[in-house]
Amino acid sequence: MKTKAAVMYEAKQPLVVEELDLEGPKEGEVLIKYTASGICHSDYSVVHGVLGGRSPMVLGHEGAGVIAEVGPGVTSLKAGDHVIAVLTPSCGECWMCKEGKHYMCSQMGKLMATGRTLSGEFRFSKGGKPIYHMAGLGTFSEYAVIQAGSAIKVLDNAPLDTVCLIGCGVTTGVGAAVNTAKVHKGSSVAVIGCGGVGLSIIQGARINGATTIIAVDPMPEKRALAMRMGATHGVDPFAPEGPIKQVKALTGGHGVHYAFEALGRVDTIEQTWSMIRAAGRAIIVGMPDQKSKIKLSMTGVFGEKRIKGSGYGSSSPKRDIPRFVDWYLSGELKLDEMITKRIKLENINQAFDEMGRGEGARSVIVY
Repeated sequence: MKTKAAVMYEAKQPLVVEELDLEGPKEGEVLIKYTASGICHSDYSVVHGVLGGRSPMVLGHEGAGVIAEVGPGVTSLKAGDHVIAVLTPSCGECWMCKEGKHYMCSQMGKLMATGRTLSGEFRFSKGGKPIYHMAGLGTFSEYAVIQAGSAIKVLDNAPLDTVCLIGCGVTTGVGAAVNTAKVHKGSSVAVIGCGGVGLSIIQGARINGATTIIAVDPMPEKRALAMRMGATHGVDPFAPEGPIKQVKALTGGHGVHYAFEALGRVDTIEQTWSMIRAAGRAIIVGMPDQKSKIKLSMTGVFGEKRIKGSGYGSSSPKRDIPRFVDWYLSGELKLDEMITKRIKLENINQAFDEMGRGEGARSVIVY
């Protein structure tokens, strides 16, 4: 069959929107007709060479749609099911899955690293030449073949062009607050970076009962949006006092219980360590260049400060995706407000340009 997709042929170059060939699903796979795809900063990072990505590749990993066909051996899904595509196939067989850490499924790393199916094959091609697909999902395509375990069924009344955000950014952010950090009621929180992931962290902290939530971002419109998502204070990191002094001033000089970094920059990762109080936690959610090194002052180590990474919000998709959808439908989780614009696939490069300038929270491709 044919599908229209956005393909990265070379890093730091515009994506090419074109028609591709798509082979149907095989054992353990499903064909999904994507309704919508969020545009995540990780996509931008692949295009700009910060994160590795093979070329040519169909990008996109934050999608939702309807199952069009199931392959042999798939019994958990059927044609017509509404699903959210998730990063981890949750194989249930590897040692991480058996320990309940589905967000660390060994098969997830395989999909990320190879850009192929778990069987080592390709489903996208152009003129007989194979094309890789990002994270085993390739949501910048009208249709894709993905692992059945990477498709989580959701309620039919959940609008797919909104809940698609739960596929990556929302689960990464909300999960970081409620799963990784387990933000406690009455606590104080600082979030560095108020894009889609940062706004989701803020919401997770609010839902878990944090009473002081400080949004750190240089863009006034993003700080204003963060306040609508649940932040209690906004901080401009470029103000003369700097972000650390401002955060401490808002917390009686102590620092916050939890500081989250959602940008993937070395300097802001290091700032989280200085923002937390004794026994506080710095949670690193943003993904910098994997060769990066950070330097942390020994001050605070014996005050039992802790720094921890958060992978996919420490989330178990079968448990957390339906829960987050329920929170959205009940009004606890605000998603529509996070969407800056809905666009056509042909406008993908413009959306990346806007992301590079720090504009908006999330753009969504609607097919």
